[in-house]
Amino acid sequence: MAAYFCLNRLGIRGKHNEMNPPYCKIDMRCPRCGAPVVLDETECIVQCGFCKTRHVLHTEPFPSYYLEPGSNRPRASELLFVPYWRLRGMEFCFNGPEPVCRVMDHSCPAVDGTGLPVSLGLRTQTRPLKFIRKGLDGIFTVPDISKQAALDQMSGANGDKTYIGEILSLIFMPFYRDGSRMVDGLSGQVMDMVMPDLAADKTFPAHPLSFTPCLCPDCGWDLDGRTDSLVLSCKNCTSFWLIREKTLNRLSAVFSGLEPDPAVLLPFWRLQTGFSRATWSTHADLMRLANVPRGVTRDQEKQVLEFYIPAFRIAPKLFLRLAKQITLAPPALGRAEKIPKTALYPVTLSLDEGLQAVLPVLRTLVIPKKETLEILKTEKLTLTAFSLAYLSFQASGNDYVQGEAGIGFQKNALHAGNNS
Repeated sequence: MAAYFCLNRLGIRGKHNEMNPPYCKIDMRCPRCGAPVVLDETECIVQCGFCKTRHVLHTEPFPSYYLEPGSNRPRASELLFVPYWRLRGMEFCFNGPEPVCRVMDHSCPAVDGTGLPVSLGLRTQTRPLKFIRKGLDGIFTVPDISKQAALDQMSGANGDKTYIGEILSLIFMPFYRDGSRMVDGLSGQVMDMVMPDLAADKTFPAHPLSFTPCLCPDCGWDLDGRTDSLVLSCKNCTSFWLIREKTLNRLSAVFSGLEPDPAVLLPFWRLQTGFSRATWSTHADLMRLANVPRGVTRDQEKQVLEFYIPAFRIAPKLFLRLAKQITLAPPALGRAEKIPKTALYPVTLSLDEGLQAVLPVLRTLVIPKKETLEILKTEKLTLTAFSLAYLSFQASGNDYVQGEAGIGFQKNALHAGNNS
């Protein structure tokens, strides 16, 4: 049984290489002054270099872009935009004794159209994307393939898989009619397809943009945070704000080990969940499930079960290892009177995706008993409480180390992104 949730936003920043293709560029206008702005696909905050303002960009339910046709298109030709799903994220497959992790970055048509290119290929890397807007010339084809069907098509529907997506977007590719022929609007290549085969809508897709100024809702101070961060902070009133559902939502944040000054403060979602089938409710229950070789204390019998999920982008295997070890041995946490001097690492994994990651983490934690695995395959989770925990990691040679949880990893893992 496959579970799927995909991040309904622009995505997450990371260094790229041949195994981790570059993200797309997006051309748009500043919502305040109209100056041209070029965004990385990863950014959810528009920072204008002309008027110096910052705005949160909302693209629910997902970003909807188009590729502008080339200049070789005949003026009298009829322009048709055909939608493609683009999906990029982590895949966890649990068919064997150990989970198989990989990064997906694929695209496929969102319509059943004979003769369409099977993917966007490198088109999105060679041309900037633009947001769909009113007044565009052309006819837009209505998507008739669901996100899940597209995902199954790209990854294969077989197996026990969970997907945690960083990017979900709909990208419209241009075609035009030249007499009786259909032509690729980017390359000029004649296509073996017929325009009437595709259901078309002469209205543009209803995926409007909205913006929220990056100002503290409580005190009006400028909010701090990288342009790819889902959580912003206010140094004036020491508040934290989560970008979710087209608004800024107050968020509780706690910290570990602020003295001595840590090398880096990494964000983790601290989640309490309800189960539809399982009866686990305490940290002691989790230790017994994981067969931890040490005695369970009375405090652990009373301690509410909490999961610590990395709220930042990291390679899938390391993602699971960090979540597993810190969930089993969470460090002591407390509130901070002021925002720490150490820069806060950006939150680039959404709260909803943090919840979606709980089941894959449980699958790696529990001793693989048949009855337990059967429960997890059909388990449905509900989020009952959450906060953001910034955990301190100290530098040790080429590694970052979290002493209380007894875990470390190479520093360059934070920059390598999703390379598995």
